[in-house]
Amino acid sequence: MAKSKGPAAIVDGAKRFGEGFKDFSAGQKAVVIAVLVALVAGGVFFSRWAATPSYAPLFSNLSGQDASAIVEQLQAEGVEYELADGGTTVLVPQDVVYDQRLAMSGEGLPADTDSGFSLLEQSGVTTSEFVQQKAYQQDLANELQKTITSIDGIETAKVNLAIPEKDVFLDEQDPTTASVLVKLRPGAELSDDQVTSVVNLVAGGVEGMDPKNVSVVDAEGNTLSGEDSGGSTQQARTGDYNSAQSQNLQAMLEGVLGKGNVKATVNATLNFDDTTSNSVEYTQPQEVDPLVSSTDTETYTGAGAGAATGVLGPDNIQVPADEANGTSGYEKRSETLNNSINRIETTTRQAPGKVERQSVAVVIDAGAAGTADVNAITQLVTQAAGLDPARGDTVNVQKIPFDTSAADDAAAALEEQQAAEERDALVGYAKTAALALLVLVMLVVVLLAFRRRKVEKVDVLDVAPIALGDITADDGLKVLDAPAERPVAIEAAPVDPALEAAAARRTEVVELVSRQPEEVAELLRGWLADRRS
Repeated sequence: MAKSKGPAAIVDGAKRFGEGFKDFSAGQKAVVIAVLVALVAGGVFFSRWAATPSYAPLFSNLSGQDASAIVEQLQAEGVEYELADGGTTVLVPQDVVYDQRLAMSGEGLPADTDSGFSLLEQSGVTTSEFVQQKAYQQDLANELQKTITSIDGIETAKVNLAIPEKDVFLDEQDPTTASVLVKLRPGAELSDDQVTSVVNLVAGGVEGMDPKNVSVVDAEGNTLSGEDSGGSTQQARTGDYNSAQSQNLQAMLEGVLGKGNVKATVNATLNFDDTTSNSVEYTQPQEVDPLVSSTDTETYTGAGAGAATGVLGPDNIQVPADEANGTSGYEKRSETLNNSINRIETTTRQAPGKVERQSVAVVIDAGAAGTADVNAITQLVTQAAGLDPARGDTVNVQKIPFDTSAADDAAAALEEQQAAEERDALVGYAKTAALALLVLVMLVVVLLAFRRRKVEKVDVLDVAPIALGDITADDGLKVLDAPAERPVAIEAAPVDPALEAAAARRTEVVELVSRQPEEVAELLRGWLADRRS
């Protein structure tokens, strides 16, 4: 017979599925229903996901005014959109990003003047120099704001620049200063290196600005930079130095005297002054010819009268005349030498944090390290800590018995806590073992009862075998197909004991079939096979 096709086949398949579904057990029906519900729900979610467009940024880092204008324009055109980053980023479906950018540009959006040097570009020919300078200053601040905002953890930034007019006298020139207000993202915190980066960005972006003149403040009013901007405070830096030196010295001494037998403390005084010193040294090279050499010679001779007394010489001193010849003379010689000179100029800048003075105190447990040599330990500490007696560094090593009562109490409490934890663990293990044993006993009891019950049922069939006609109803083997249906009670024979015994056996077999239909059906199939063979 040809198979049906089209709608008839679908209807036929549905009918067959309905008839088969009626024969399913309750558990099978529940599984089928759960699978169908899962398929329907998955299809719904997939269709919604497939129908949802993929969004891409249209514009980012927008001001509130520009974001509002762009959203109004998108609503007017019926374009779906989403807002992100606190309303500063507008997202639209990816397939319309470029079209919307062109459309927004045609509307003059975004119109924020904080991007690029827009204020300076908008200046006309008749704009005064003062206005141009202020526009340049504002544009420069806007560019610095954008750069600072790109640092991780900073949500927004505001930069104020104070650039004074140029003065012809450098000594009277006012310094250029800047203040930076940053708003951090929720849960973010700027590290010292990040504050240094902000200070250096502003100082490097403005001509003639000293990093010392840059102040960074957060939205809560806390000053993040100061005279030692970019680093921890002087007190914190001193504490870090003392802590690191103490730990290093402590670790070294514990390796010699044993852990817990020594305590070392370092106390240093640091100089945070930023000083600069200049020195110039002149030296004359040996065996080097002069750079410039000049010689000037002047000579004068002439005849004098009989009564002449001569010519004037140097310092207006009269030169005696030659009495024999009646002549006089004058001669002058001068020499100038310009020698080469070496010039060495040295500029030394002392970084803040130089150690001015340092003192070290070491205490040794006399009970645990009574034989330790104090002098040897003093020399060891002096070398390890880099002490310099010339600058006033001191070291003091003492042997004192340690008070171990607190340590003993802590050790006893720790031991007691460990013992209590071990007891709790043992109790927990015992409870778990008892529960497992109880479950095992229950399983054994159930298995034994099941086996005994099965043996009893088999014994009933073995002891009282009956013919097939004794358990069949009027309609054949219908009782096996519907075990839940109780057969009609058979009327007992009035007097015959054999019929009464057969009825009793029939009743037992029917009850057995109602309880275990599958096993009875298997047994009947075996009997039928034996009869046919």
